[in-house]
Amino acid sequence: MAAVIATLIQWIVKFATILFQFILIVALGLLVALLAALPWLLRMAAILSWLFAAWFGLNAIQTIYAPFTEEIPLMALKGALILAQVSWLGLMILAVREHVWGGLAMGAIVVGGLSWLALQISENWQYAYLFFRVLPSALFSVLLIYETIHLRSKRRGNGINPSDPAFEWLGGKIQSAKGE
Repeated sequence: MAAVIATLIQWIVKFATILFQFILIVALGLLVALLAALPWLLRMAAILSWLFAAWFGLNAIQTIYAPFTEEIPLMALKGALILAQVSWLGLMILAVREHVWGGLAMGAIVVGGLSWLALQISENWQYAYLFFRVLPSALFSVLLIYETIHLRSKRRGNGINPSDPAFEWLGGKIQSAKGE
């Protein structure tokens, strides 16, 4: 009887050793697979965070501006946010292609953070209504003034000719910044 129990204990120890080795190999294989897939998982996380930040920004615009803005200007504000997000992506692809994924994540952090800050300001500041009523038109006016001054100074200098399309020179500037 003792020999049978000793043989059974040897088989149990052998089985436990084999089972432990099997579980260890599977766990190490999963770890290697996770490490191999980590760059792609981080890229997916950057894209998802960028999309979530855009959604959060659109909801913030809807929450802040919907009570006192008509539908068409509200769509224009949302379009401006979408244009800013897509322009950031385009700039990252054109200028620094090797940092696109980090740029997407950074753009998501900026847009999400500004959207959150805008919601906090609109809820907690007594003059937020006036501030957010004036903000879009003030930013647009400053942008128009800046572009007017910038393009006039370019046309007066040797930057661009008045007959050239307004932003044809931009492609050359990006190529020269990349060093190609």
